[in-house]
Amino acid sequence: MAQNLLYILTEGSHDAAFVYRILKTNGFSTNNELIKNYPQPLNDFLSRDILNVSIPEVKIQEARSRFLPAYVMNRGNNLILTYSIGGESRADIRISLIKALNALNEPDPDAIQAIPDTSISVLYFFDADNLGTEARMNQVIEECKLAFPKVAFEEEYDPAEFHLFEDIQVGAYIFRKPDADEGMLEDVLLPLMRDGNDDIFQAAEGFLAVNHTCTLFSASLKLDTSGQILKVNGEKYSHKKSLVGTVGQLRKSGKSNTVCISDAEYITDAKINANGTCLDIMSRINKVLI
Repeated sequence: MAQNLLYILTEGSHDAAFVYRILKTNGFSTNNELIKNYPQPLNDFLSRDILNVSIPEVKIQEARSRFLPAYVMNRGNNLILTYSIGGESRADIRISLIKALNALNEPDPDAIQAIPDTSISVLYFFDADNLGTEARMNQVIEECKLAFPKVAFEEEYDPAEFHLFEDIQVGAYIFRKPDADEGMLEDVLLPLMRDGNDDIFQAAEGFLAVNHTCTLFSASLKLDTSGQILKVNGEKYSHKKSLVGTVGQLRKSGKSNTVCISDAEYITDAKINANGTCLDIMSRINKVLI
């Protein structure tokens, strides 16, 4: 029986939670099987990935994101594994993972082998930030050049398509503002959450504005020329992420932004099915499903 494995590589847990929410709306279910009961070669691949790593060389915070996916979801013969790996500084982890996936198709009696009729694809998710889609796609290709050293790469690749490198399809989706080639996940997420809930978000904005006036915090702020907060106590500050977390506490008390994105009622099936970015993401994923 044919099976299809799609590995989604995101920068962070918020991105992974958003992709999870889109997949859930589109008929995917969480896979709760024991690792030993996953189909070959996935069960051996996940088991060896855990067992063969030198634990003393790994930071505690990195362990889960490096060894196991944040979400595994299935629909029919499609299995989607979503990883929360990190940004540019985690390129080595992504490259190692793709190399390991590609090795499944190499004849080697001592290695894990992909069974016949197994398709493997990889989909990157990056924020455009202030670099834009082309720069992020170039970053993906540079990582692929290290993961697929035998491939003769072309000069340009369409960021809206998957591209076959040896036996693996590789694609990318870049989060950006609806009207500009820059931005991040929250530029998609916040309008989606805010729709129909503007009173809640206005109240949250008012609460977060206390940062500027409260004597406890005001001395620790670093502002840009427009008065926007850049850092608090030397740590990078994101007003957009704080806004997600603040409104999220009304529905998921004590939970992280990740849970607020994946499970809170601010994002509904109806919103996802009507949102251009969500539809575009699912359309991209559908290109490699069976």
